[in-house]
Amino acid sequence: MAVAKSARKRASLRTDLDRFLKIARAAEWSHFPDVKRTFPAAEYVSSTGTVIFDVGGNRYRLISRVDSDEQLLYIEQVLTREEYDRKNF
Repeated sequence: MAVAKSARKRASLRTDLDRFLKIARAAEWSHFPDVKRTFPAAEYVSSTGTVIFDVGGNRYRLISRVDSDEQLLYIEQVLTREEYDRKNF
């Protein structure tokens, strides 16, 4: 839901999200180092349990949770870099 809403708000983001999701769907992540191998710029925020991905050439931040057991990616928010910088993640 967050992805669709963000993509509608920012048409330029749609292609970048499609590319990200294609790569993420093909990946198998047993633990965070696997995520880092797929997306080297990904950051794990231990205080919130979220994983932050850079999307669209560092223009956007995708805030998510990764369930390695179920191989699911829960996308919580997609923000511009500026919006992300104003929040505490």
